[in-house]
Amino acid sequence: MSEHLANSSGQLRSEYETIVVGSGYGGAITAARLAESGRPVCILERGREWIPGDFPDTGEKLAGAVRRKGNPLGLFDYYLCKDIDVLKGSGLGGSSLVNANVALRPDPEAFADPRWPKLYRDLAASGELWAYYQRAEQMLHVGPHPKALELTKVQMIQKATAKLTDYKFGPLNIAVNFDVDGPNHVGVQQKKCINCGDCITGCNVTAKNTLYMNYLPYARQKGAEIFTQIEVRKIAARPGGGYTITYRHNQADKTGEERTLGAKQVVLSAGTLGSTEILLRSVAAGLAVSGRLGEGFSGNGDFLALAYNGAYRTNVLGYGNHPESERAQVQPGPTIVSAIQYDRGKPLDQRITLQDFTTFPSGLVDTFRYALPPLALTTGKGTHWGHVVAHAERVGRDLVGWNPEGAANHSMVYLVMAIDHGAGRMTLGGDDKLQITWPDLLKDPIFDKVKAALLAHAQTLDATYVHLGRFNPWTLRNNLVTAHPLGGCHLAESADRGVVDVDGTVFDGKGGVHAGLHVVDGAIIPMALAVNPFITISAFAERIAERLAAAPGGG
Repeated sequence: MSEHLANSSGQLRSEYETIVVGSGYGGAITAARLAESGRPVCILERGREWIPGDFPDTGEKLAGAVRRKGNPLGLFDYYLCKDIDVLKGSGLGGSSLVNANVALRPDPEAFADPRWPKLYRDLAASGELWAYYQRAEQMLHVGPHPKALELTKVQMIQKATAKLTDYKFGPLNIAVNFDVDGPNHVGVQQKKCINCGDCITGCNVTAKNTLYMNYLPYARQKGAEIFTQIEVRKIAARPGGGYTITYRHNQADKTGEERTLGAKQVVLSAGTLGSTEILLRSVAAGLAVSGRLGEGFSGNGDFLALAYNGAYRTNVLGYGNHPESERAQVQPGPTIVSAIQYDRGKPLDQRITLQDFTTFPSGLVDTFRYALPPLALTTGKGTHWGHVVAHAERVGRDLVGWNPEGAANHSMVYLVMAIDHGAGRMTLGGDDKLQITWPDLLKDPIFDKVKAALLAHAQTLDATYVHLGRFNPWTLRNNLVTAHPLGGCHLAESADRGVVDVDGTVFDGKGGVHAGLHVVDGAIIPMALAVNPFITISAFAERIAERLAAAPGGG
């Protein structure tokens, strides 16, 4: 894409009818649908606009793309917390820029859980809710990889099904373009996927159906104004109606001074962590909301693990947008292509979803070649001691140079999702930064089942099992790491059970709501889904946006 979507910062006005904070799935969809209905909309995104071709594809560039002090416009935002860490994206398009593309609907039974408001239980039971999923799926142009079963890593994950009975296996719907070579359904130029494997570090091919390829340009076409590098800090209700937003205009190497602007209506879509943090900071400044704010955090049962240096070549080394490279001889495919869903006949909280989160993006291949051997040696569980020489030879090949016969290309990374207890809590620390506490997280019995399934996969490949987490000096064990944070601003019928009503309107903690103040993103989801959540967030955004567009005065 040659034309930028974002407006110049000099065009930012002091007052708007509707401001959408954030440009991830909740924000982009809400803004697009409000603009489509003719309502004036302004999107404020804290990150920068990433043009395909600019995404980092070397180790050095990836290290420089981490959001931190002195680099507020980084692409990757890592929240290091005491009990669970969170990785998310930052930029125009939110985490869609760096997610693994999987558009998997939850099992219908998920919506029978009493944590959902009755309205949504009824919508799911009647089938009406699925129409919003379909609307989002069409706009995001999701579908399976046309040659999924030919990919080596898919064949490797399928090997484990030989010993299973009550399961479902197959290719997944993913937000990747396999058929358009030219303008897509909203007029954005795209190329077909080349199986390069760089989905989670940013697609430079323009094949990934991020929000930058559909909802955001559509919102712009319908009149929405888009501003990047605008970090919203807090919100205050104005006595005469509407809201004052405090924000910072950040530069590449520094954060800006705080300023304010106003809006009649505000939609918080800064992500599970971002929206909750903004509301927590707003409460500290005097905004009244439900006392349930920050409660019910879930990591969606996320658990990452590695089967390292197995007996089988897996073809998982990414090569990026460099089809002429020698490394393109390995065709890994998108980050995730297929899944095994376990125990289909058991209650929902006993089911798990295991996916081939395997492709190493090109910028990390060389890092992994050197980093994985000591990681496996110090924290792995060996399952291959009868073939020590062959395994050592593959490690040696990796240490010498890039080699498709090396240990890294005989490995698999797995992402497992489950129904966790959702008992985490988000608060503001003394440094005014969000913290997540969940002391009993690893005592959740579902993770014993997850580990057993992952160890079995490693054994199937004659590989070493390694839990991929972050070593926690407080607990002397690995933290879980999630890319699917949920909760903190739960949907509910009343303020004593949640933070927003069924249309995402924020409760005022006094028996009413803050008219015109809404949350629309993963923060409103009241429980783990055991599947990748973005298509569910998108479906809920479609429904809430429809309601806001139809309401007098925009909600």
